[in-house]
Amino acid sequence: MADTKTWPTRDQKWVARYRASMATKCVSVTAREEREQELLHAVREAGLSAAEIFGDAHTLAEEDAAELATVDEAVRTSKGGGLRPALREVGGTLVGMGGVSIVLMVLRGGWSVDLNIAHIMVAASVVVAFVGWVVSRAFFSAGRSVAVAGTLVTAGAVALAGIASAATLGPGHIVASDVPVLPLGLALLAPGVVTLGVSIRMPQQTLRESWDDTEWLSRFRGGLRARLVPAATARGHVAEIKQSLGAGGASAYAEYGHPLGLARELAEADRTARARRWWVSTLAGTVTPLVIATLIFTMQSWGVLTIPVVIFLLLSALVTPGVGWADRPWAKEQ
Repeated sequence: MADTKTWPTRDQKWVARYRASMATKCVSVTAREEREQELLHAVREAGLSAAEIFGDAHTLAEEDAAELATVDEAVRTSKGGGLRPALREVGGTLVGMGGVSIVLMVLRGGWSVDLNIAHIMVAASVVVAFVGWVVSRAFFSAGRSVAVAGTLVTAGAVALAGIASAATLGPGHIVASDVPVLPLGLALLAPGVVTLGVSIRMPQQTLRESWDDTEWLSRFRGGLRARLVPAATARGHVAEIKQSLGAGGASAYAEYGHPLGLARELAEADRTARARRWWVSTLAGTVTPLVIATLIFTMQSWGVLTIPVVIFLLLSALVTPGVGWADRPWAKEQ
């Protein structure tokens, strides 16, 4: 992207806001660069500020994204598009869990704690379960159902084995006493921070182009099911494409492009799939905070902060359906 200094000083804040808004859209780097050069050229030709010519930067970014966004870019930047998005989510999960662990240690034991083997095993098991869930979701988004099942089974088995071993071992096995929370907290945050750093420094991914028809159709069907398209509808799409490939001569990729891209387009056009995705996201955003709030309140695990944290989670659970109601798919079809 063009260097910030190529823009007039008066437009620095405007272009920074435009770039930040476009960065969250499914627009390729090449398309963003070309569009920004067009904007810069218009600013120089007119001799006016970008705000005077184009108005609000965020509004313009929304309009440009509607025109320039592509399904392939959406696939590439999704968790199913490759290692980079999955690593970013794993890193964020590890950082979040590390931060929560630090707060809990301070609330329960002050600025120094005893390291109990059983507690460490349980904590490690929880981390394995969470990371396994993230990885399985990435495989699910990529349409790889076998890998999803394998990841869930493996992560679940390791987590259960760790918790069972901790229960068998019992309390009282102290590895170290009076360990300062600050260096321990930094050690807990380090894996997540490193993972995030690796994901940021990874080169931009490119979508795979070499597919044989059997694998393409398998990933296509997996992509449809990942977007919650009904099984019968997904089978119908697969059968239709098989028939068209038999009548033609071109490969599935040459004829239809990336399997997940086509799957995403068809899923967006499917009313049942859209409704299912809305219900899943809304229920997850509502039920999950309620369950966590109940566990925290029952166990009183946050000490003096238990009530404020529970109230925050309850408010989050109440806000989610209200915010999501405006995006309900059946309202847009009326």
